[in-house]
Amino acid sequence: MGERMMEQLNSLRRRKQHARWEEALAQRGFYGQEASPFCSWALEHMEAARPGVLELGAGQGRDALELAEHGYEVTALDYAAPGLQHLAVEAGRLGLTGRVVTVRHNVLEPLPFEDGSFGAVYAHMLLCMDFGPADVTALLYEVRRVLALDGVFLFSVRTSLDHACGLGRHMRGTMYDVDGFHIRFYSREMVRACAGGGLALEALDHLQEGEQPMDLHVACLRRTSAEWDPSAEQRLQEAFAEAQCDSGRLDEKDTAG
Repeated sequence: MGERMMEQLNSLRRRKQHARWEEALAQRGFYGQEASPFCSWALEHMEAARPGVLELGAGQGRDALELAEHGYEVTALDYAAPGLQHLAVEAGRLGLTGRVVTVRHNVLEPLPFEDGSFGAVYAHMLLCMDFGPADVTALLYEVRRVLALDGVFLFSVRTSLDHACGLGRHMRGTMYDVDGFHIRFYSREMVRACAGGGLALEALDHLQEGEQPMDLHVACLRRTSAEWDPSAEQRLQEAFAEAQCDSGRLDEKDTAG
């Protein structure tokens, strides 16, 4: 298959995923009303998060609202308009309009912010989207760029031990189509491979979320003065290639950092 045709197929696939998310986030309470367990974990690592927090993939804004309730100025970014519209309404209802700004933007494009604009970048399951190593590398570069020195990148991903890993239609690697959503599942090695080049791994823990629990790796990377690592994509490619689903071993999970 030619390179041009591959690009066209990738573009078509991503447009369909965009439409699927637009449809899902138009449903009230798609993720529920309460903030995620990850948000509680992240707040423990955000005491010095100034001048503000950037949430990538904000969805309907349940975590953005929680962060704003804790006094943070939040820029909530997503590419699906219905979720951002819901967030704006809820922020107004709760009297948080002054602390929450919504931005519609696709994270596969450079982030529309100046260098060092945020004390924290927050992403709950965003990296589980239909992203390959090159996409994740580009996003990490942008996260590093918009973080102030000593700021933190807090993110969660579904693990390769998650009950849904291996279910649905196999796409590639550890990515599966589950109920119409393309979900990438991460090994611990994949998470560790996200660190480096000015993003130092500070914490790596394990959480579960939901009635039929989603199994999550949760991580905190701290922005340092180190230069960007040009080998980051190769490191991620190797980790992605070696990962495999192993949901049957969930009870044996090693949760050590």
